[in-house]
Amino acid sequence: MDPVRTGKFILQLRKEHGLTQKELADKISVTDKAVSKWECGRGFPDIGVLESLAGELGTSVTELVSGEKSTPETIRGQSDDVLIEMLLYVKRMIRKTIGTLMLTAGIVMLVMPLYYAGIFLPMFIGGAILTIGGVFMFASKFSTKSYRLPKSVCEFVSLGALAAALVLEALPNGVILWWAAPPGEAPHATFHSWFDPTLYGAAMFPPFITALLTIAVTVLSVIVIIAGKRAAKPQNALFVCLIVTAVISACPVLYGFKHVTVIGVLITLMLTLSAIFRAAANAKR
Repeated sequence: MDPVRTGKFILQLRKEHGLTQKELADKISVTDKAVSKWECGRGFPDIGVLESLAGELGTSVTELVSGEKSTPETIRGQSDDVLIEMLLYVKRMIRKTIGTLMLTAGIVMLVMPLYYAGIFLPMFIGGAILTIGGVFMFASKFSTKSYRLPKSVCEFVSLGALAAALVLEALPNGVILWWAAPPGEAPHATFHSWFDPTLYGAAMFPPFITALLTIAVTVLSVIVIIAGKRAAKPQNALFVCLIVTAVISACPVLYGFKHVTVIGVLITLMLTLSAIFRAAANAKR
């Protein structure tokens, strides 16, 4: 899928039909700026308008995406090639979008310690990791040859990340609780593991819930690995559970940045890493 080639093809067909950019845009309910971007190769028509655009230009979606008229010699197998190109294009766009979000979040986290000195280390570590990951995701090209890790490797890396999260959650200084003090005295802090029921009693719910969910998804991961191909639905459920667990693990920040610890940031990163490799394993089934 080549946006420049498709853009030139759209321009050619539009002129053959005697349409201006505005007239073509009105017919398919988009702006003339969108048509201009397509013709300049700076964008690609959304999937939702491809059929109507092809109809107005008197061509097929396959020809429109490939950027050329089909001939008896080229029509065989062309539809499959176009479909593959479209899927790769969508994956590239998703990859760049995720990379941009990671890069933005990473830069914000790197800047935050300038205003909240007490959270310098955990924010710096998390920001650095997100920034590096974002640059990699945004800059690297997607191809069908990328990441040829066997499914078994992806599954065991995911399970290993969960094991690392469990170890971190068991450490005695993973969560910090701030307790009110009598007038004139400063609040004091105590440190706890993520499995400590004291957290629940102190209304610090996310770490304790995360610890219980981590145990559950670890057990489910082992079951999925043992079941193999027979566990298609559990694999999808496992991925969703990992995402939910990772999100809940990051919730202590909602109580204030003073509740964020280095261990907490690392736990969220491990759970996120586990979800990423779980997704990669699911895609190989």
